[in-house]
Amino acid sequence: MEYQKEEYVSCDHLFKMKFKVGKIVKCSEVNQSNRLLCFQVEIGDKTCQILCGLKGYYETGEVIGKKVMVLENVKTTRIAGMKSEGMLMVAEDREGNVSFMIPDRDMEAGVEIL
Repeated sequence: MEYQKEEYVSCDHLFKMKFKVGKIVKCSEVNQSNRLLCFQVEIGDKTCQILCGLKGYYETGEVIGKKVMVLENVKTTRIAGMKSEGMLMVAEDREGNVSFMIPDRDMEAGVEIL
């Protein structure tokens, strides 16, 4: 993963971001990409498709059922000819290990992250 130059956002921008708990219900590889996985993520009463460059970090079967942190109100975009309707929050350490940001207690999909 690549790091961007540090920039600051105002509290006004931060408060516009809508983070929620999502539950991964399906995951598949994106044929046109050597990095992308396509996630179907349940967020409350809807399911969103989110593309994320996690191929090589996670296997498609191991993520099913995981509760993850989702940035929900990202403008829908097209990547590799497919729509992506949100963003999954992950962390990467100095050794290149990647981890989803997950709730430390069992939370229902759709719960807002404050």
